[in-house]
Amino acid sequence: MKKYIFSIFIILALTSFAYPQKSDSKSGKDKIRKLTILHWNDFHARNMPYRISKKDTVTGESESYYIGGTSNMLGYINKLREKNTLLLNGGDDFQGTPISTITRGNSQIELLNLYGLDAFVIGNHEFDYGQYSLDSALKKANFDYLSANVFIKSEKRTFGKPYVIKKINGIKCGIIGLTATDLMTLTLPKNVSDIEMLNTDSVITAGIKYLKKKKCDLIILLTHIGVDKDKKLAEKFSKDIDIIIGGHSHTPLFRPEIVKGVYISQAGSYSRWLGKIDMTVDTEKDTVLKFFGRLIETKMDSSVYDRKAQEKVESMLAAVQGDLMNVIGKLESDWKRGFSEESNLGQWEADAVRKKAGTDIAFLNSGGIRKDLPKGDITINDIWEINPFGNTIVTFVISGKGLMQMIKNNIKSRVMEIDELGSSDMIIVSGVKIIYDSKKVLAGDDDFIEKFLINGEQISDTKNYTVATNNYVGTQLKKYFGEQPEKISIYDTNIIDRDLLIEAVIDQKNINTVLETRVEDISKQEIKRQ
Repeated sequence: MKKYIFSIFIILALTSFAYPQKSDSKSGKDKIRKLTILHWNDFHARNMPYRISKKDTVTGESESYYIGGTSNMLGYINKLREKNTLLLNGGDDFQGTPISTITRGNSQIELLNLYGLDAFVIGNHEFDYGQYSLDSALKKANFDYLSANVFIKSEKRTFGKPYVIKKINGIKCGIIGLTATDLMTLTLPKNVSDIEMLNTDSVITAGIKYLKKKKCDLIILLTHIGVDKDKKLAEKFSKDIDIIIGGHSHTPLFRPEIVKGVYISQAGSYSRWLGKIDMTVDTEKDTVLKFFGRLIETKMDSSVYDRKAQEKVESMLAAVQGDLMNVIGKLESDWKRGFSEESNLGQWEADAVRKKAGTDIAFLNSGGIRKDLPKGDITINDIWEINPFGNTIVTFVISGKGLMQMIKNNIKSRVMEIDELGSSDMIIVSGVKIIYDSKKVLAGDDDFIEKFLINGEQISDTKNYTVATNNYVGTQLKKYFGEQPEKISIYDTNIIDRDLLIEAVIDQKNINTVLETRVEDISKQEIKRQ
């Protein structure tokens, strides 16, 4: 299909842009058409508006206001939507608040049905309640859901449609959907036991061939794979695809990326932004003439937000909320998450897990902690939102020699990933002090651990140590810690992590968590802040 781009790429942060209508559909002579794409992604069941604070860069003063939620997102969409609008969602609407977990995602499908979506790509967190629950919930959807690369083995079909064609204002838009390529390591194995991931390049190539045959004017990839992988696809398929609307990496692209003439857009996460793209398309030459993209903050506005949607959300919450708003403790210092670095919230959780499990050590994945919490009251609902996955705590026993190899594998992988990408999911630790040298890792020196203490004592090769973690990490040990020289037997305590943490808050009552340095790089490898 594509294309010679005669594009005027204009990015403005706060002002909208409209192109004058030139098309004359009756005469059939003028093939210049207008298209608007509205898109959002990684909503994570943030159905209620929530408060944020933003500092004015000029005055230094902080402004606090509400954004997001179903009512604001839908309100902004309804305000901006016209007859020439294509409405797309980049996946991961499930998982993040109690209502999603309690209803196993059905609440989110019911709310997505309000939008009049043209297409939704299935994200990895849609699988968190299991493939069969997802399949059942999606049967209630009134929109097209896509996933060209997730294959149900027993039924010999893709989980969603591989692609769909939408004709908007005379423009035939072919849309190919892609779910996270590493899905099998992003959720519990039992959730995807009947799933096989198809080759990404193959399904895109097949989709392009089909959409070209159907004479599509635009080919769009609707992806949930992250912006870095989106860029690689743009490089590879630049001759055929025009636009990539993405998700998964939670990246707010205020300036859409352009890679070899392919426009890449993503709208952050948690309903804070709505992406808006205005385009001019020559349908005779299948060419993008003009492209203008921006993100619009979904700031609460009484003239915009959808009251009926808000009433629906509140009704849903009232039916399940019960004791969730009960105050169980007080936080005397802000809890902050970390991804590539240690965090006081992660350390508090790891300490609580180690204490409850009675083990020498605890490991947690930082990506499993989903919300910061400012100082003040702590409610049961807060713990649900911080830890929405309902993982269970598991334990295992390993020798000091095996444990050392686990840590070396983890640190080596982390250092190499930071060197390549600028960041890496950091394992949260409790009960250990580790000092390493990233320069030695990058130089290929295997002797890069400078110190490894367990509860203040030097690790012993011959001693056995007990370890607690969650069942996600327990089933993905190879992902986090590489190949192991000895067999590890996992014991599931069946204690749900958030129940354990609720109990820990109640026991402590007043919590002041101070960040410690537990894993230290003496060479201080540069990390890209998230």
